[in-house]
Amino acid sequence: MRALNTVFVLALAIAPWPSSATAQNAIPDLPGYWARSESAEGRMFHPPASGAGPVVRSADAGDFNVGDHTHSNLTPKAAAAVKAFGDRGRSGIVELPAWSLCWPSGVPLVMNMAEPVQFLQTPDQVTILYQRDMQVRRIDLNKKHPANLTPSWYGYSVDHYENGDTLVVETRGQNNRALVDRFGTPRSEAIRVIERYTLSPDRRELNVAFTVEDPEMFKTSWGCRVIYRPVDEGFGERICAENNKNPDGGEFPVPTNDHADF
Repeated sequence: MRALNTVFVLALAIAPWPSSATAQNAIPDLPGYWARSESAEGRMFHPPASGAGPVVRSADAGDFNVGDHTHSNLTPKAAAAVKAFGDRGRSGIVELPAWSLCWPSGVPLVMNMAEPVQFLQTPDQVTILYQRDMQVRRIDLNKKHPANLTPSWYGYSVDHYENGDTLVVETRGQNNRALVDRFGTPRSEAIRVIERYTLSPDRRELNVAFTVEDPEMFKTSWGCRVIYRPVDEGFGERICAENNKNPDGGEFPVPTNDHADF
């Protein structure tokens, strides 16, 4: 009997992390590639069923990403920033927010990008890979945020699973260098974002409901929803030169130096 027990214990010790077949009742299985399928016009943050929602496009936006600076949930500081962003766009000034300069998009703005994403799941961490600028988020499972966080582009994220179909991610400690949305809404270092990724039973949709709180920019926390759908093409190579104002060349070509610096 002792020998049998030893074999059983050893089998448990070397067994791999449960596959999708054995773990499907415990966690959502998120292999493959996912992407927002909406056009640029529709690839915005969609309001929740109830409660405060995101800044939306202004009725007179025209061809520019002009947000409604009169949104009732914006603090005066945030409203002024959204208005200024829109005014510059209307006047023909090319806006160069962080994400257009190949800097990190931050949360939640990264969920408004069109390129595919991929989720890598291990027993102690979830890694989210983004084709856009090859950005990466590493999220610790079932841990707490450190007491003193140094603000950074993506902050510090922790996560856990719920109900067998949902991944919950909480992010704190982001800096104020990225924007919240495509309308120039700013964020402060106090921003806190909770994302809930819920996989549909048929695996045809990955629904994301997230909430944002930032008392410096918003009067109350607000919610939003986006939808990812599976895509077959996976990642393509997308190299973006940091600080280059036009990654495709043309008006702002990639800087070069014809002389060695040594």
